[in-house]
Amino acid sequence: MLNTVSRTTLATAAFVVIGAHGALAQDATAFADRLVETSKLMGLSFSYGSATAEGDTVAISGFTFAVPGEDEPTEVPGEVVFEGVVETPEGGFTAERATIADIDYTDEEKGVSLSFANIVAEGIVLPAEVNLDAALEIGFELYDRFSAGPLTVSGTDGTEFFAVDTMEVWVEEPDAEGGYRSGYSVDGIRADLSTIEEPEAQPVIEAFGLEQFNASMDGLGTWWPETGTLEIEDLSFIVDELATLRLAMTLEGYTTELYQEMMKLNLKLAEMAEAGEELSEEQMAQFDEAMMAHMADVALGDGSLRYEDASLFNKTLEFVGAQQGVDGETFKAGLQFMVPMTLAEVEDEDFKAMVTSAVNTFIADPQNFTISAEPAEPIAFSEFEARAAEIEADPFVLVDMLNLRISANDETAPAE
Repeated sequence: MLNTVSRTTLATAAFVVIGAHGALAQDATAFADRLVETSKLMGLSFSYGSATAEGDTVAISGFTFAVPGEDEPTEVPGEVVFEGVVETPEGGFTAERATIADIDYTDEEKGVSLSFANIVAEGIVLPAEVNLDAALEIGFELYDRFSAGPLTVSGTDGTEFFAVDTMEVWVEEPDAEGGYRSGYSVDGIRADLSTIEEPEAQPVIEAFGLEQFNASMDGLGTWWPETGTLEIEDLSFIVDELATLRLAMTLEGYTTELYQEMMKLNLKLAEMAEAGEELSEEQMAQFDEAMMAHMADVALGDGSLRYEDASLFNKTLEFVGAQQGVDGETFKAGLQFMVPMTLAEVEDEDFKAMVTSAVNTFIADPQNFTISAEPAEPIAFSEFEARAAEIEADPFVLVDMLNLRISANDETAPAE
């Protein structure tokens, strides 16, 4: 089942790239060839069987893509259809939207069926020339919006195992300062966990009311290439009636040059896939090292991790307390007593007082808990690596290094 979902995800990821490229209706083959060339910037190697045009609609069939490490190319089902195709004066192309056929797959041997519907890209742009110098424009002008869903994984008897109602990614036009704002949302994530047969899992599922798991994900951020500032305003993961986890941060040094270096790595991966080369563990490690080397000068400006409770904390107290033979309230009282003992060896008295106050406030009335980093100056990732031994020996070095702040039950929540 996981392999089926994985390959479908790859097919959809490929479509996001496909959906970002229109074609001249009078020369569909030239468009398809351009698409193959452009796709390499995304780290994918495409091929196709034929391309045809009728009016301002272009259809590509026999479309497959390959990625290093995959045994066989993945086929995009049916035709990829582009509507409202127009050639630009510069020699590029635009299209109003692109679609692929709904995906329906059944593995009788494993007893699993998968369906994926309504896969659409809108506001499509294909540049006149594809090269690394134009990587930024190609990457952020591929499409205005991509959406899909529902995605459903079920048994062949119709029993639903996992589903996502809708997923969407969007990119806005650059603002006055040249900032590219983008976001995503994944809504209606659900899973039937009551079908898990492991005996040790059932008590946990029942205690936290997870027989039917329901969740959603959202993200929003802006990147200013000229200054190298990347602001992640809010990445959130929400589990209905349990809790929400939110991440926000500002990074400095994420420049256009860095983006182009990442595209070079993508091109290398695409070339390997095109040649049918296997991606060894050693090669993967080399790619990871190269990426980390490019990221070394990226710096953390500030950040926060915020937990918002809906019922998870008290359910955890009840569950853990029951394992120790006490009720949740008794375990809570013991937890409050343990906080100062746990921090007894911390030398920074101000930090100790801040943590004690925040933790006890949250335990008494679990609303939200936030860990924030507010360094005086942005801290490069390379500095964390350089001080790794020091940090490992004494993790509290990070308290001063990041100017960590701990708080509970704050009234102000991140913007959604």
